[in-house]
Formats: sequence, structure tokens, C-alpha cells
Amino acid sequence: MIIHFTLNGAPQELTVNPGENVQKLLFNMGMHSVRNSDDGFGFAGSDAIIFNGNIVNASLLIAAQLEKADIRTAESLGKWNELSLVQQAMVDVGVVQSGYNDPAAALIITDLLDRIAAPTREEIDDALSGLFSRDAGWQQYYQVIELAVARKNNPQATIDIAPTFRDDLEVIGKHYPKTDAAKMVQAKPCYVEDRVTADACVIKMLRSPHAHALITHLDVSKAEALPGVVHVITHLNCPDIYYTPGGQSAPEPSPLDRRMFGKKMRHVGDRVAAVVAESEEIALEALKLIDVEYEVLKPVMSIDEAMAEDAPVVHDEPVVYVAGAPDTLEDDNSHAAQRGEHMIINFPIGSRPRKNIAASIHGHIGDMDKGFADADVIIERTYNSTQAQQCPTETHICFTRMDGDRLVIHASTQVPWHLRRQVARLVGMKTA
Repeated sequence: MIIHFTLNGAPQELTVNPGENVQKLLFNMGMHSVRNSDDGFGFAGSDAIIFNGNIVNASLLIAAQLEKADIRTAESLGKWNELSLVQQAMVDVGVVQSGYNDPAAALIITDLLDRIAAPTREEIDDALSGLFSRDAGWQQYYQVIELAVARKNNPQATIDIAPTFRDDLEVIGKHYPKTDAAKMVQAKPCYVEDRVTADACVIKMLRSPHAHALITHLDVSKAEALPGVVHVITHLNCPDIYYTPGGQSAPEPSPLDRRMFGKKMRHVGDRVAAVVAESEEIALEALKLIDVEYEVLKPVMSIDEAMAEDAPVVHDEPVVYVAGAPDTLEDDNSHAAQRGEHMIINFPIGSRPRKNIAASIHGHIGDMDKGFADADVIIERTYNSTQAQQCPTETHICFTRMDGDRLVIHASTQVPWHLRRQVARLVGMKTA
């Protein structure tokens, strides 16, 4: 299908699949402000565009709907090296943090100010209601709009953004814009997906539907035969190297209890196989061709279940100690499951895999018995911590390329050195 539409004031003619996702279409056209934070469900707002005068989530549109449409993206704001009024206000106020959907925020606020010269807080809340902002509160957006409105009449206008302190220091206690805020708010290339080359292959994972299971049969021959499939990786052909997904120091204190792929599944979504293909569509189709059968095991769904005497053992493979092996290790391993896999523990950390304990430590200060004896009241409570999800708007994505004999990795991670060390071990490369 050939469609005609206007993009940021320029006429466009494209041959498209009528059902193609508009977020992907615009991103591939270089509109990197139109980002995907929610797998196309349209609740995060990172893909906001102005569609025929209205703010719309691009991922909820298909290409056929662009026919004769007028589209504006955040790329229409400002100039190449000059921020728009709203973008500059966002930088000055400090609302730009992760920056991933700040271009969308700039577009939404610009549209609001084009419609309403001095919006109320209720009108601001309504305009921003479709934007998921994880690293800035509404108060900062109120300040952005206050500053932008003031600068319409006085370009040099300022507002009180935050209190300052410590006159003897130059940076601490002072308000400074984020170093890369301007680049982020303009949607300049700074995230992983911005660096992906046109000829890059795509890797997709087949994941376990079971919380606890053993793979009893795995046939990837049909997937490998699909045109466009480059490689299929499973526990049968991946490196027999163990690592820990946690920890940042070296040597890692956490048990090295993971292979790239294992025969045993330990959670829903655990990796079964990976397909490397020339396109996402081919990779997804290849996943459907993988034949896998499981022996479903009883899962462990809570800490109490994991601590029970008859609890299923999550890591029932043999254990290898690098240093400090306990005297009971040989006997413990004699009862381990023999699947050709094992776990490595670098040094003693109170790990008891047969009891589902990865690590343990006990300590106290003073005479606890005396403290309890002298106490007027003794209160006993059980406290459970919970897992936190930071909900980043940037997707979990990784792009790798070879630069001579060096492997270059672009990844959305906060632990680059840990990642570097782990990958080097897995692929057999030196880190320096």
C-alpha cells in the first residue's frame, strides 16, 4: 500500500504494509522521539505524536491510518542545536533525568501551551495524564510550564526551582542542569536502540511456561531450516560456563548457578532457546517451530515453601567450591542430580543449596540473652522484604557488534563492568 502524509511539515510517500505499527514506522524513519516503553499497549506515552491536531500514542495506530494525515513529532521542536522554549525550560528545571520519554513530554506540553496560554494545574494534569513519568513528579512539570509561560514575554525570566545551600561549594547544593539533558530532550541518539545498525540480526528467546521443570525433549531442526535463521542456541550447544546474574564485585560472592541455557527451568520465563535471525519477524516465526517437551516439577512459590522440610530443591546439581569447601561436600554431592551441570561457589558464604539457601549470615552485638532478660517487653515479629521494580521507560535491550577483534556491547544496564566481566567469561575473550 502506498500512503501519503505530512511529517513535521514535509510531504511523505511510503510503500507500507497497511497493518504496520506506526511507532515502528516512524522510528525507522529516524523519528527517535517516538519510543516504545510498553510493547505497544499505549499506556506509557513515550510514543506520543500529534496526529491531525491531537496527541495520540503512535503504537495504537496502523500505517493505513496515516493516509492524508498531518503528523508532528518532537523532532519538530526547536532547531538542531537550539532548544525550543519548552525544551529549554525542561532542562533548566531539571525534569530531564532518564530522558527516555522527555521528548514526548516536550511535545505534549508544547501542544498544551499552543492551545491554552496559561493552563491551570487541572489542565496540566489532564494533558500529562497519558504520560508515565517515573523519575519526575508533577511539581517539576508545573515549574516547567510556569517558566515557559514567563519566558514567552521575557526570554530571560527565571523562577525559584529549588533551594541552594553551602556557599563555599561550587556544585554540591547548587542547581545545575544534567550534562546530557539537552541531547535527551531533543531525542538525539543516546540510547541503545539509537545505535542499532540496519544490518543487525535480531535475537529472540523461547521461554519456559513452567515455574519448575526439566526439558526432556528439544528439537530445533525446523527452526534452523527456516530461511533467514542464522543460529539457534540451547543448553545442548551453549558454552559450559557458569556465572551469577547478581553481584558486582570480583570474585563474585553469589553462587555461579546459571548457564546461558540449562536443562532445568527454575522460573516462568526461564530461557529455553534463542533464535538469531535476519529480522524480528523471522525470529518470532522460528520460535514457533521449536519442539520442546517438559517434565513438570513441583514449584516453590514462597519463602515458607522453600524452607519446608519436603521442599523441592531448586538447585539440585553438584556443587564445586573454588576455596573453603565444607567437609560434607562429597556426601552432599553424592545425592545431587546428575545432568551434566553443576554450581560453582567461589568461597563460603553460608550457602546451603539443598535447603534452597543461596547465602546466609548471622551476627549480633552485645549479650542478646541478657538484653532479653532485662527487657520489660519483648516483641516478636516476622518481616518479609519485597522485590522492587524500578519501572524504567527504556526497554531492556542490548546491541552488540564486532570492532576488529573487540566485542562492543551497548546495553541498558547500570553495571557495565560486571556485564563486561561476565560476557568475557562466557565468550572466552579477554577484558583488556
